[in-house]
Amino acid sequence: MSLLANGLLPASFRGAPFAVEQDETGGGRRIALHTYPGRDVPWAEDMGRAPRVFRFRGFIVDGDVVFLGGPIQLQRLLLLAALEKAGPGTLTHPSLGVLNVSVRNFSMGQDLGAGRMSRVDVEFVESGKKSFPSLLSSGSGLLSAATLSKVALAVDLVRAAVLASGALGQNSDSAATSAVLADQISAAATDATSLIKLTAFLPGDNGRYAAGANSGYLASNSYAGSTDIASLIADASARRVAVGAAAAAVQSAIETVGETTTYSDIAGAISALVDALLAACADPADAIRLLTGLLAFDPTISEAQSATGGAIVTAFRRAVGTALAKAGGLYQPSSYEDAFNILTTISATLDDLATAAADNGDDASFNALRALRVQSVQDLRARGAQLARVRIFAVAMPSPALHLAQRFYGDAARADQLIAETKAQHPLFLPTTMTALAA
Repeated sequence: MSLLANGLLPASFRGAPFAVEQDETGGGRRIALHTYPGRDVPWAEDMGRAPRVFRFRGFIVDGDVVFLGGPIQLQRLLLLAALEKAGPGTLTHPSLGVLNVSVRNFSMGQDLGAGRMSRVDVEFVESGKKSFPSLLSSGSGLLSAATLSKVALAVDLVRAAVLASGALGQNSDSAATSAVLADQISAAATDATSLIKLTAFLPGDNGRYAAGANSGYLASNSYAGSTDIASLIADASARRVAVGAAAAAVQSAIETVGETTTYSDIAGAISALVDALLAACADPADAIRLLTGLLAFDPTISEAQSATGGAIVTAFRRAVGTALAKAGGLYQPSSYEDAFNILTTISATLDDLATAAADNGDDASFNALRALRVQSVQDLRARGAQLARVRIFAVAMPSPALHLAQRFYGDAARADQLIAETKAQHPLFLPTTMTALAA
């Protein structure tokens, strides 16, 4: 079922879907009414908007084709676990989008005619802001699309779990598959947090050689953290620990699914693990390299070929694709060609993931990945259009960067840019032939 079919989203809470017959949204203003002696008309002081309340009347049906339902017993367990879990959760509202809400109360009635349908009445109250801002807001469209992709990942993982319900009695396939994939991500985190990679965070002249894609011609990523090697070592350790903790959270969510966690929680844990890897990368170019390598990895264990193992592999791949688009947003291109190359890499990867989602019948992920690709392309195209193309420069003899920057651009302040582009071993002796910005 399409995520945006007929202009409406499929209703779900924490990834557990349910059909909606009727919904109501309640709200108002918080008014403090002030009355005064001798005055007939009170003063109504507006204290702000009252919390919104969302009431749903719906149902779940045994094996319903339209709503992709599996056994009614499994659907009840998934929805019950989602509704009883403590704290706020993600509600996909048919018309208002993705909201962060808490459950106020609910009831679930069982059909007495062979128990093939359950009526569901739920009342939610908003808890904080929406999970993602509107694409029309002042926020980044790329981040909005990435958040929508994570929501779609949860929806389709729950759907895959329901369709593979015959294998849900054991979680061994899911656990074994996720362990292999988590090991790959941990290995990538070890690579990303090597000292030579993390030196991109160090200030000063070192940035000439190690800033990577944190520094482009138009902009630079800011970082307030390690300023020397000692603090860099501690930072590297903390980042590896964060990835390890996220990997353990994935395994814990899988082992306790149906008890204290849901498949939506598993999807969230997978996304958090990949995001932890992205956060461990000091250089966006390094993040793109590692994430692309993870997408190329194909687990060969037999558990990964099962229905539940395959669903876990798919969830990991889509989470990595979403992180790749976010890494592209952090990437600071140094030229028009640089931006175009990154755009080509990311758009081709998201195309492949979206096509695979469509072939698998995962319409929610297909639409979300397609929207993410559009936003990623628009972002890199807009930034790349402001950059000059590169050209080959030739000089008679090795010369200082300051001299060549003044000669090529009339701006000696661009010497560091030439040093970074040529990767010269010494700023006083740049090569006689080099590739640099044309203007």
